[in-house]
Parts: sequence; structure tokens; C-alpha cells
Amino acid sequence: MRFVHALAFALLAALPVHSAHAEAVIAALSSKRVEIRSNFVGTELVLFGTIERDAATVGRRSAGYDVVVVIEGPARDMTVWRKERAGGIWLNGTGVEFRNTPSYYAVLSNRPLADLSSPQALRRQQIGLDNLKLDPVDEATPAELAEFRGALIRRQQRANLFFEHPEAVQMLTPSMFMAQIPLPANIRTGGYRARVYVFGDGAMLASARLGFWVVKTDFEAAIYD
Repeated sequence: MRFVHALAFALLAALPVHSAHAEAVIAALSSKRVEIRSNFVGTELVLFGTIERDAATVGRRSAGYDVVVVIEGPARDMTVWRKERAGGIWLNGTGVEFRNTPSYYAVLSNRPLADLSSPQALRRQQIGLDNLKLDPVDEATPAELAEFRGALIRRQQRANLFFEHPEAVQMLTPSMFMAQIPLPANIRTGGYRARVYVFGDGAMLASARLGFWVVKTDFEAAIYD
């Protein structure tokens, strides 16, 4: 853990410092490239961040900050089927296809989302599984949409590809934080984006965006291609 903390300070010290009118957040990843080889069993990336404050903000603010990190994987169309029994055999029946659905969706925070901000604010930023926008290709009734949406999320959760971790963000100091991003063995290749949000007293104060790539290498890349 000492090594992780030392790495956090080293990475953040190397980042450019920008002037801020209030709060601003600067973040960095331990790596911008994850390589999948034949023996890949999953890995973790570490995200480090610091919250900058101007003199006026430091003077007037005594409460701590809350941090949320949202990671989304490459989008693809996904279909969920309702199982129906026909002649003693279970078959795929009615299905709903959702377009441009993230293949990976993780929400990491230092406290439960309900304690950080209002439901409306979380919904606007699509923070949390309840607020993830899933767009059906065809029209569906509200009841059908809720049923199939829930089924898709549960399927992705069982595969460890959708999840919320309400204690995954560690506040190393009142203004410095880190989070470990678990990436399971079944992640898709492509570009991943991370969004970092800073909250205070229920309001969103600052945000930042960064990303990384998951790629296949060596023999795995030849097989994949």
C-alpha cells in the first residue's frame, strides 16, 4: 500500500497544474493500455486524483468532498430474450434489443450514491445502474422495457461487467483520492472512458474525463483478428 500511495503522489506531481475559479479535479491512471495475452485472468487499474481549490474556496469550505468514478467500456447492441416453454422445451421468446449499450459499466464511490447527491442530479449524469440510459431499438411498453432492462443489467452483473462499489474510492487526504478499477477476464477490447465527479454538500463541483485501451497482443491478437 505504501508503494501505491507513493505512486499516486508521483503521478499527480507530474500532472500540469491549472488555475481554478473554484474546485477543479485532476486525475491520472496507472496505465492507459491493458494488454490481453493467452494467460490473462483479469487485472486492475488504479486511478489517482486530486481536488484543487482556490484561496476563496479553501477559506469558506470546511466539509469534505465525495468522489464518484464511472467507467464505461466499448458500446455494442445487446439483446435480452424472455424464455418461453414450448412442448417441454425452453426456447427464446420475446426479445428486446438495446442499441449502443456499454459492454462494461462500473461506478466507484467513497460512499453510497444516495448519500452523495439528489436522485435528479445523479440521473442527469447517468451515475449508477438505476440511471444508466438503455435505448431500445424498437418500441416497447414501459412494463416490457423495465422487465428487459432489469434482465440485461442482472446478466451483466453476473458476468462481473456491471457493478457499483460504494467504498471503492479511498480519500488519501481531504483533497487526494484513489480507486482501483477491476477488469475481469471477459472484458471486451476497445476504448474505455472514465468520468470523475467531485461532489460537495450534494452539489457537483467538478468533473474530469480520461480513458484507456484494452488490446489483444501476440497470439491472442492473431486469433482475434
